[in-house]
Amino acid sequence: MRMVKNKRQKILDAATATFSEYGYKGTTMDKVAAAAHIGKGTIYTAFKNKEELFNAILQNIIEDMAYICHQYIDPAKGVKENINNVLYELLTYRKKHQFLQKLSEEVTWSGTIHAHNALKRVEKAIVEYLKQLLIHAHTQRKIYLSTPEITAFLLYKQYMTLVVEFEKDYYSLSKEEIIHIFNNHILFSLIHNKEI
Repeated sequence: MRMVKNKRQKILDAATATFSEYGYKGTTMDKVAAAAHIGKGTIYTAFKNKEELFNAILQNIIEDMAYICHQYIDPAKGVKENINNVLYELLTYRKKHQFLQKLSEEVTWSGTIHAHNALKRVEKAIVEYLKQLLIHAHTQRKIYLSTPEITAFLLYKQYMTLVVEFEKDYYSLSKEEIIHIFNNHILFSLIHNKEI
């Protein structure tokens, strides 16, 4: 059983490297087999096809992000600090992960539907983690929240704009600058709403 698990992990590692280099469109099972130093037939004993292999990598990434959320949420800290920490770490992970970078490039340059759908899955996972964090803070009466999913979506998009888009068009902001802007312009109304 351990040998099967190791083989599967070896295939996943090789596939992650291959998708990170060639994107969804440019990756073939032959390239994955070459990167893993195994026969192509061996891959098919663990994964039905390229799409199943791709989805397994994506699931690992989403699980990594769930781990990041749990790691950076501290019940002893305030809502602002937890939201900032989680968003910053998730988006840093997203920006630095070569697999996700390649998918972003692929969406921009060729509009591959698999790459587009994969990035949407990642976005939905982040929004879901945020939503759960917001709901928890709301039940503790730390914030006012009427639409958890919409609020989580807006927080994600606004943070993404500060961390990624602003940097592309203007200049890079430090973590402290991002936190200051986010707290004063975006989180303020959630925490200081008169409904609390």
